[in-house]
Amino acid sequence: MAEKPDGFPLKKILKAVAIGIGGNIILIVFLMTFLPILGIIKFMPWIIAFNTAHTGYSLVDRAGNLAFPKLTSALAGSTNAVITTGLFALLSSFLSGDLYLGIGDVGLFIIIGVLCSVAGTILAVKYYKTNVI
Repeated sequence: MAEKPDGFPLKKILKAVAIGIGGNIILIVFLMTFLPILGIIKFMPWIIAFNTAHTGYSLVDRAGNLAFPKLTSALAGSTNAVITTGLFALLSSFLSGDLYLGIGDVGLFIIIGVLCSVAGTILAVKYYKTNVI
């Protein structure tokens, strides 16, 4: 049977973003067992960078050729960073009663998320040799 061509692969994009957010949350909760919350904030840029790069790679892996891969990847990375930062803020305020993130931290996390997600997408495009960028 012939496969029905998909339009915009929204479900695949959301699945890639959800996997990145899940990875962020797993690492943060793991670190919360050993470190105080202020110690975890030092690792947040690295956690977000790794998982948003994975999100960008996953976009190309799951959705294939996207019409605007860099833009889609940037939006996915920023969404990943914003949701992760929001969940961390909610979790830290629930556990300790105080919010430890400043607006500068959130801005830094979003910039890291966008840049690493685009880098992951470019890496995946080069790996799969699809010249869409």
